[in-house]
Amino acid sequence: MYQALYRKYRPSTFDDVVGQDVIVKTLKNEITHNKLSHAYLFTGPRGTGKTSVAKILAKTVNCTNLNGFIPCDECVSCTQINNKQTTDIIEIDAASNNGVDEIRELKSKVNLVPASSKYKVYIIDEVHMLTVGAFNALLKTLEEPPAHIIFILATTDPHKIPTTILSRCQRFDFKKISENNLVQRLHYIVEQENIKIDQDALLEIARLSDGGMRDSISMLDQVISYVEDNQTITVKNVHDVNGTLTQKEIQFLVKSLIHKNIQELFEMIDQCNDSGKNLVKLTEEIILFLRNLLLSKVVPKYFENNQMNLPIYLELKDQIESENLLGMIHEFNLALNDMKLSNNPKMILELSIIKQLNSEKKLINVSDTQKENSLKKHEKKALNDDQNEKTTIELKTKRSSTLNLSSDSSNSEIKNEVSSKTTIKYFPGKVFDETKIEELKKLKAIRINNALASFNKRELLEFKKQSELLHTYLLDADYSEWVSMILDGTLKAIGNDYLVYVFPNERLSEIFNQSLINIDAVLEKVFHKKYHAISTDINEWDKIKNEFNNKTKKYEYEEETIDLNDLFKDEEENDKNEIESLFGDLVHYE
Repeated sequence: MYQALYRKYRPSTFDDVVGQDVIVKTLKNEITHNKLSHAYLFTGPRGTGKTSVAKILAKTVNCTNLNGFIPCDECVSCTQINNKQTTDIIEIDAASNNGVDEIRELKSKVNLVPASSKYKVYIIDEVHMLTVGAFNALLKTLEEPPAHIIFILATTDPHKIPTTILSRCQRFDFKKISENNLVQRLHYIVEQENIKIDQDALLEIARLSDGGMRDSISMLDQVISYVEDNQTITVKNVHDVNGTLTQKEIQFLVKSLIHKNIQELFEMIDQCNDSGKNLVKLTEEIILFLRNLLLSKVVPKYFENNQMNLPIYLELKDQIESENLLGMIHEFNLALNDMKLSNNPKMILELSIIKQLNSEKKLINVSDTQKENSLKKHEKKALNDDQNEKTTIELKTKRSSTLNLSSDSSNSEIKNEVSSKTTIKYFPGKVFDETKIEELKKLKAIRINNALASFNKRELLEFKKQSELLHTYLLDADYSEWVSMILDGTLKAIGNDYLVYVFPNERLSEIFNQSLINIDAVLEKVFHKKYHAISTDINEWDKIKNEFNNKTKKYEYEEETIDLNDLFKDEEENDKNEIESLFGDLVHYE
């Protein structure tokens, strides 16, 4: 029966382990100087050697004719381990044996002496999957096991393990394996298997495997099966099997995005989708390409000593600004998270691209002098706080790109659909004066209170499903900015038609709240119902949530007395005057 390459070439000694030199050296010294710990914790990404090193350690410590740290492969223990006949090395899959009963059974057997070896070794894989009760049951045994017992715990998620367990183990963090080490190992395997493969294909497999040795060998195994006998494996074969695009194809896609060749861009996405390409992987590749393109601009010497140094980055680096690259990477990352949860990743990717194209619209017929004056005016209005200054300039620059600079028919048709109650008023979020800030804080407290006064989890889940409607308005230049702002927040509570959104920091929450008149108008337009939105940051929300869950605060419905139109009236007028002073007759209001 055929044996998978990653199993066939699994390391059998410490010297065979690739890319974990510090861990290997430490374990070798512990074995040589007889300073073994009773419990080890191996953590790190998948496919980096955790289970393999655990098996090697178990075999090495039980060898009766050990030569330093090299097993003899001839003694009874080594022979039984090699033939998989030993009962002294117990591998437990914590994903399927994660209950208290399984751990209690383990505790009842640890006092039994090894059958033919020096140590009885328990290798518990995916240990983070154990229940709280199972961890508690394991705790005392792990702290003071019999002298003949060694525990080796392996996990990819150490943060899910209780600190009481972590503190009782000797921890080793396995790192991702470098591309050079992956290529060397793959080259050794193809030589042993007499496989013909281009060096570029090996490099591409190493790059796509993202530091995982098992992933890279499995990918090689799959490509070998894909290619006919005696044919040389090429880069194209690797991408065909993996459902990805070559770097040249990614370059073409990014170039089309930079130059806004929309038709070429969407035709290529259609081709990828029709040919069965993995669009999630495609998006990950685009993000990686943009990251490398950004590094080629910011750190030109970064790729000099790198095997993956590709001239395709140099062709594009002068065609786009670093700020735009950062924005594109951010947007694609957001899309990637949504694509992984969506049944239609193609639509999410297309919407993300359209959103980026819309957000990069240039101001028409605005001279460089006018732009410079505009920037200076923004800088003068900024506060002493440097962070607020940067945020204000970025926000005003972004939102000024959505102003209606011409009255083409498409925009007129869209505006005619909007009722007088839901007309969007174009003005960016402001840093209000002290009086307005206090009013906004009162409004915020009222709206959060009213949402929690009749919080309904079922209603929350239903509204989140309906929120898919918001994505359709991302294509609409009049609504895309406010819809994006809503989608960037996380809806945490709903009640009495009040919505509470949470943002990762206070500044983003402030921007949302200073745009409430537009946010509420968009929600009414999309859902045909009057909603009252408000936002807070994650730290404040944690406090609110604790008060709500622990019932330390009483929430009762309170009538909202603050009028949004009055609150935002002066800011709207000031913003309109400012825009007119900057761009004159170029801006037309409706």
